[in-house]
Amino acid sequence: MANTTQLDTPSPTLLFIPDISGFTDFVSNTEITHSQHIIQELLEVIIEANEIGLEVSEIEGDAVLFYRNGPKPTAAELLAQVQRMYTKFHGHLVNYSTQRICHCGACISANSLTLKFVLHYGDIAIKEVKSFRKLFGKDLIIAHQLMKNKVPYNEYVLFTHDLLNACSAWVDMKAAAWSDPEEGADSYDLGTVNYCYLSLEELRKHVPPPSVGNYMAPKADQQYDSFERIIAAPLEVVFSVLTDLTFRAEWIPFLTGVSELNTKISQNSSAHRCVITGDVSDPYFIDHNFNIKSDVITFVETEPTLKLNVFYTLKRIGRGLTRVERIHYSKNGFINKIKYLINGKKANAAWVNGALDNFKEYCEKLEQKGEAHPSEIILPKD
Repeated sequence: MANTTQLDTPSPTLLFIPDISGFTDFVSNTEITHSQHIIQELLEVIIEANEIGLEVSEIEGDAVLFYRNGPKPTAAELLAQVQRMYTKFHGHLVNYSTQRICHCGACISANSLTLKFVLHYGDIAIKEVKSFRKLFGKDLIIAHQLMKNKVPYNEYVLFTHDLLNACSAWVDMKAAAWSDPEEGADSYDLGTVNYCYLSLEELRKHVPPPSVGNYMAPKADQQYDSFERIIAAPLEVVFSVLTDLTFRAEWIPFLTGVSELNTKISQNSSAHRCVITGDVSDPYFIDHNFNIKSDVITFVETEPTLKLNVFYTLKRIGRGLTRVERIHYSKNGFINKIKYLINGKKANAAWVNGALDNFKEYCEKLEQKGEAHPSEIILPKD
């Protein structure tokens, strides 16, 4: 039997639920792995946008159940919080749609996902189950039931009258809101719930444009090394393995892992830190400038601190054959080149050759077994 401890008796609590609309259809009709990654990133964006002291009770697939005890909310703070979460959510999707390199169904259709909010205020009890805090009470049931309502918009924020009536500051809603609220009511098992709602369409103009960064290390144009492998595996397989940043430690000898990943699906501006010593001195790479054609793919990995650009070229050279070329460019200069020739060239060649041999072996084993790499990038069709 679970060990439960009553933390407090039911007390007035704000319930704040952002819900990603279209999730069910999205995960059932598109590539499941990438759709899960995209939804996870969006939920993280929503949670990180919290600025009013909301606590996370649980994450329910496509929604976050936030709550807050203590000070009663005002119209201004809740409207500002909704706007922040909404613009961060759609800003993430805008960036993803312009920087993605995968053409699977999930990645292509991600930009069609929408966001809605249900906000309620009522008496909620909190119990501790093991190390988790769980909400209980009639008002929690009401908030969940309100996720299915008759609001005619795809994206909206819904405020129950219980929330409006609890806080006198709600008289300022019309002054604080981006449009006039509309009234609605729905009947459920626990009775009729009255609410007002606002369309979020007006907030679209506040979504920031996609960020376009120039990640190339300046003046790092002196070629120091070049490596090549012929791999008996299709271009698509080789590219999927090479761009799987979470898999790097499996074929690069001295890596123990990667950290600080900014995305779970490779795209322009994907970043990761190579875990070697486990501190901030470990190299931090940004992948960018992807140029994808049917038989040739090029992209760059840049380490800005070291002023290092690594160019990759993958070329289809026959049926099931791919040539991989890795060229290392660093900052020009006679002294830098002499230092590299004396101190780094031999060591660099040793680990790169070892890594490429491991990489080649893994890709070819996949092909021999007729297996796909777990994290697959779907290339565009000509």
